[in-house]
Amino acid sequence: MANRYRNERIEIKLTKEEKEIFKKKLELSKSKSMGHFIRKRVLEAPIFVIDMNVFRKMQTLIGRNANNLNQIAKRVNTTGIIYREDIEDLKKENDDISREILKIQDILLRKYI
Repeated sequence: MANRYRNERIEIKLTKEEKEIFKKKLELSKSKSMGHFIRKRVLEAPIFVIDMNVFRKMQTLIGRNANNLNQIAKRVNTTGIIYREDIEDLKKENDDISREILKIQDILLRKYI
């Protein structure tokens, strides 16, 4: 019975929408009580810290690639000519994006396996 004695209290305020979400998650959890649900989520659930720099770098690479592709498409539509250098640049950019995706996969595998 020593574990049942809890004398510290925490109070939070929620919006109506947040309270509805909370209730739905509480029901889905099949927890014995609201206190049990909160303790389980706070004390036992892992916290994940995600370094978003890898995603930002990949987003930059994808944006640059899309911009270059649009410029090439405009030039091809107006002149009917596509340059080998343009194709090589796109291949390099796609390789850079692929490397970033592999980095993300590696990070995720190391953290969750």
